[in-house]
Amino acid sequence: MTKPENPVHDVLQNLPRETLIELIKMYSRNWHTCDGLWFSGVEDRYGTEKALEIDITMWDTSSRLEAGRIKEILAMPDNAGLDEVLRAVNLMSWAAKCSYRIEKSGETALLTVISCPPQEARIKSGKGVFACRPTFEHGFTNVAAVIDPRVRVSCKYCPPGPYPSDSWCQWEFKGPEGPP
Repeated sequence: MTKPENPVHDVLQNLPRETLIELIKMYSRNWHTCDGLWFSGVEDRYGTEKALEIDITMWDTSSRLEAGRIKEILAMPDNAGLDEVLRAVNLMSWAAKCSYRIEKSGETALLTVISCPPQEARIKSGKGVFACRPTFEHGFTNVAAVIDPRVRVSCKYCPPGPYPSDSWCQWEFKGPEGPP
């Protein structure tokens, strides 16, 4: 069976590297826009609690799917280790839009989100801070589970809990203690 034709592939292959990077960023913004619009729509119609319930389900499923696709495209082995979990996190669709840093020491890494466009947009629109912790608990835990289930993820701080004025949330990734 032959693969169906798709002219997009030809267009992408002929674009300069810089343009491809800008397209990736644009696709990430579009993903964030779509995510925010559906969430706001559900929230406006059914309330924040119902929107959060659906959002958690969406992140639970989509994070596993996206991590699996990244793992497949990059040919990551099973039990790939902390570095590959962090590599996958860096390649997630949300990552191109947010400002964050990862500080790694040995088999422990801290991911700190400095700028969070969805939270900042909510505040600007008068909706207030969103309790996003459960969505990212599912998201980051699922990425680790797909790439290397030995890596543990824990939340240091995230809304709805208290967080410092210079960042939104912080997550700790602990790698396995030794070879697979």
